[in-house]
Formats: sequence, structure tokens, C-alpha cells
Amino acid sequence: ALLHSAVLDREAAQRQTAELRSELERVRGAGAGGASSSRSVGGSPSLLEARLAGAVLRAEEAQRHLEERGERDWFRGEAQATRSERDQLRIRAEAAEAQIAEMTRELATLRVQRPPGDQEEVIRLSAELLAQQTLARSLQQIVMDIGRSRSRSRSGVSVSRATGASVG
Repeated sequence: ALLHSAVLDREAAQRQTAELRSELERVRGAGAGGASSSRSVGGSPSLLEARLAGAVLRAEEAQRHLEERGERDWFRGEAQATRSERDQLRIRAEAAEAQIAEMTRELATLRVQRPPGDQEEVIRLSAELLAQQTLARSLQQIVMDIGRSRSRSRSGVSVSRATGASVG
């Protein structure tokens, strides 16, 4: 909702800026052609032109401010989505680690309690344990990658703001 509002505000500012630029050009054209109509409206053509130029500059500044606000809102949304994804992956990794611990205990119990000839269940559980350990390592790596990616994104945003470049 905030992003939509920012987009609407930015579009309104763009329209207003375009209207002011058009009016400024009209006044400049009238100033070059004939100044009598401008004087009756509110002063000399150069004064009216200066006022319009100031209004255009203020409108452009407001437009830049709205664009920056829209970018900030977008980055906040992306950061929140990344945090949510990271938290979900962390929960999955913790669950996988708990399952690994339980399977390790069960495997140790089976090795002690099972007769030496009944190795099929032990082999199956060992394979399942290995798969769970692999999954847990993958999830941990994803969580670490997300953290590194967020750090790079934040530093890229600050560099782009300092240089005026855009981050794509």
C-alpha cells in the first residue's frame, strides 16, 4: 500500500512538473514575443519567469524525494522478505539438525540391540542420516549466502546513493 501510494505521488509530481515546465516555456515564448499580457497577469515577464523557474525546481526536488522514498520502501520490502526467508530456512535447518541427532541416537541404539545379522535397518538408517546431514549443510549454506548477499546489497545501496548511480 505504501509503495502504491508512493507511485501515485510520484506520478502526480511528474505531471505537475511537466505542467510547470510547459507554463515556463509558454512564458518564455511570450516574453520573447510580447510582454504586455504578462505584465497584466502579475508582474514583469522576467519576474513571472523566475517564479515559474523556482516552482519547476521545487517540483523537480519533490519528484526526486518521492522517487527516493519509493526506492527506500521497495528496499525495506525486499529486506523484510529476505529476513522472512532466512528465518524459515533457519527453522528448517534446526529441525533437520534435531532429526539428525535423533536418528544418530536411534542408530547407536540399533547397533547395540540388534543381532549382528540384521544390518539392513542399520544401513537404511545410515543412508537416511547421511541424506539429512547433507540437507542440513545445504540449508546452513543457504542461510549464510543470504546473509552475505544482504551485506553486499546494503553496501551497494550506500555506494549508489553516494555516487548517484542506480542499483539494478
